[in-house]
Amino acid sequence: MMAMRNRDGGFTGLEAAIILIAFVVVASVFSYMVLGTGFSAIQESQKVIHTEVQGVSSSLTVTGTIYGVSPNRVQVQALLIPIGIAAGGDGVDVSTMSVRFLSRNHYGELEPEDPLMYVNPRANRWSIQEVFNGDGDAILEDGETFRINISPIIPSDLVADGEFVVEMKPAAGAALRVERRLPHQIELVTRIP
Repeated sequence: MMAMRNRDGGFTGLEAAIILIAFVVVASVFSYMVLGTGFSAIQESQKVIHTEVQGVSSSLTVTGTIYGVSPNRVQVQALLIPIGIAAGGDGVDVSTMSVRFLSRNHYGELEPEDPLMYVNPRANRWSIQEVFNGDGDAILEDGETFRINISPIIPSDLVADGEFVVEMKPAAGAALRVERRLPHQIELVTRIP
């Protein structure tokens, strides 16, 4: 019997086409996955950018002179800080804002006074003392100014040359941080540069 010879004559045209099609399918699946991941990353970055721009656009700013009120001319018992919206910013609901106070001996979050508008706050509280160019609500809009009245813990360590920090953080947007040093002499109403 004659031994059968195994012949490998090489690739035929059909086999080469099948392998080529397999490579094309694998490459297209891989490129689809890469493009899908890229599009997903772009959407996430757009969402982050949109959120940050929205947060920055509703930022608060100090719009005038800060004053300290001291009935005894020794300790400042109330801080009056005028705030407004940064240019081109969105409105801020001040009633949802958190206020923190920091001085040499005191640190803590102050509670909003109830009612919030047009009252002198008790110790360890804050209120909207006055509204300029406003419509009477607690939403600070472009062109409006609110004078925030902050009453830190009494007895206060806000004396001559004392330093303090007030941080006002709206529910949406960047926080406003106010750092000041009191002048050498305390008056009934002291201008704080």
